[in-house]
Amino acid sequence: MNNIKTFLVSVIAVLGLSACVSIEVPELPEADVPQNWTGPVLEEAEVWPTLVWWEKFQDDELNSIVQSVRENNLDLQNNRRNLEAAQIVLREAGFNLLPIPAVRIGTGALYTDNLGAAELDNNPNSPVNLTGSFTYTDILSKPANFEGAVADFESRRAQVANTALNTLGTATSTYFQILLIRDQILAAQQNLENAEAIGEITQARVDAGVVVPINALQQQIAIEQQRANIRSLLQNELSALSSLALILGRSVQDFNIEGDSLEGILIPSLRPGIPSDLLRRRPDLVQAEAALQQAAVQVELSRLNFFPTISLTGSANASSTSLGELLSSPDTVINLGTDLSQLLLDNGARQRGLEQSRLSLENSLNSYRSAVLSAFNEIEVLLSNIQLLEELGVVAERQLAQAEESFRLAEVRYAEGVADFQTVLTAQNTLFFQRTAVLNNKIQQLNSMVGFYQALGGGWDADDEATMSIASE
Repeated sequence: MNNIKTFLVSVIAVLGLSACVSIEVPELPEADVPQNWTGPVLEEAEVWPTLVWWEKFQDDELNSIVQSVRENNLDLQNNRRNLEAAQIVLREAGFNLLPIPAVRIGTGALYTDNLGAAELDNNPNSPVNLTGSFTYTDILSKPANFEGAVADFESRRAQVANTALNTLGTATSTYFQILLIRDQILAAQQNLENAEAIGEITQARVDAGVVVPINALQQQIAIEQQRANIRSLLQNELSALSSLALILGRSVQDFNIEGDSLEGILIPSLRPGIPSDLLRRRPDLVQAEAALQQAAVQVELSRLNFFPTISLTGSANASSTSLGELLSSPDTVINLGTDLSQLLLDNGARQRGLEQSRLSLENSLNSYRSAVLSAFNEIEVLLSNIQLLEELGVVAERQLAQAEESFRLAEVRYAEGVADFQTVLTAQNTLFFQRTAVLNNKIQQLNSMVGFYQALGGGWDADDEATMSIASE
């Protein structure tokens, strides 16, 4: 038993020696992470998005579509498999920290195989042989390689979450785009009806000799423009439906949605929490940090190249007429060796490799800083843009009401012969423009909120395993 203890103590000692590696990862300068947000923040709004952020728009069909995307999207299905593969790779890296064992138990019995009929001499006095061995190579570099594997797994996990976040955001925006187009079609049909009504009045006045025929021709052009606009919008609707069908993993044939307007879509409110929390909530920032950690691992591996390669081998051999006696008294041999065959003069190759790793580490730090600064800047812009669009939306609604009343008065006065054709044409064009402006403002507000949810990480948290459901369901 003392030999076995010696065997285990040797393995543990070497594992302890290899675990002493400490990899230093550069930190972000304090100035890169703001203490507070400078953009307008609604204090009564919810802090950080939830994993089901799309439900905040309060549209049942959108909820159903997003759930279908999570279940059927082909990219997300690949995501789940990629995450499983990354978990296998990480487990494999963990096993690589341990020695590789090999155990063989056999007997001295005669074994023969004659035409497929196996025979074994079961003589009870036949000796039982136990041969055990293990190998443990590259002892110093294994912990660093494991740290690299952990960083790689974190990067892959964040990449999966980022892909899921982008896919769900695209599906939501595409759904809103279809509703916008249908609102635009309705507005275009209203514009066409208004244009045709003015056209009838104009033609009647031309027939009566009150106005010149050119007025009727100009109004006919406006009518044809609205008809062409409707045809173009119908084609846009088909294209948007095709995009959404693809996200759902379906063909556009026989695919449709029930919604026909943005009017019932609620524009939610949201605010970010402590700025530093964003570093673990945005998958792309976690990816950039993981890349920095991997670069630091490469520096450590380059540094270890200056040390001899340490390997540990061991074997246990015994023979007995009984298995019990065999296990009670094995003969164990431990060999701890170092490979000192490295050339003392390598023309500076290892030093150059270390310098290259350090330069790569500096580049990775700058890339991480760039991603962080870009993320904080993006949120500041979104905060300001969301407030601006809300204010412009109020103005657009008020101006639309004024344009509708202006057109109604111009139409009545023109029919009575009080207003000229140019007044009606101006009022008509203003009404057409304001209808479009209101719709454009609504879609901009909705898309800004979708982008805001994505910019805040969509409810994902690198420190919370439960948030992986964004990509794994």
